[in-house]
Amino acid sequence: MAASEQKLKVAIMGAKGYPYVYGGYDTMIKELGERLVKKGVHVRVYNHRALFPKRPRFVNGIECIYTPAIESKSLTQLTHTFFSMLHACFSDVDVILVVNSGNGPFGIISKVFRKPTAINVDGLEWLRPKWKGFGSKYFYWASKMATRFYDQIINDSDEMRRVYLEL
Repeated sequence: MAASEQKLKVAIMGAKGYPYVYGGYDTMIKELGERLVKKGVHVRVYNHRALFPKRPRFVNGIECIYTPAIESKSLTQLTHTFFSMLHACFSDVDVILVVNSGNGPFGIISKVFRKPTAINVDGLEWLRPKWKGFGSKYFYWASKMATRFYDQIINDSDEMRRVYLEL
């Protein structure tokens, strides 16, 4: 296959995985991943290994990679994305899409490996009542890191864009 005919390879990470549909990010990954596959894109989704007792390599044309995490209330998601980012950076993917502003600091890894990245930050997590104290401070810092380390920030409103431009 000629270089111009090779499929674009996209890695997606930061949620529970595919075809797991638990919340908004999982739904977005399912919809986006399946639509990209229909357009001829090679899609790789990083799944939380502990959530998938059966681990097929491909589901509906989407490549599934099952990465580990430190299973605890506050570390599962972050460590899962850390391991996923390392795997993606050492692989042949062309671009990395990350969801969740809490994953902002991991963009430094992709910067070192010169992998193009985008992050969907979704909201102002540091203002949510469920994140108090350290959690709130972490999300604010992580969101600032996302603006520094990722090539593109994805959000869903002009107001959200303004907030992230001011971080």
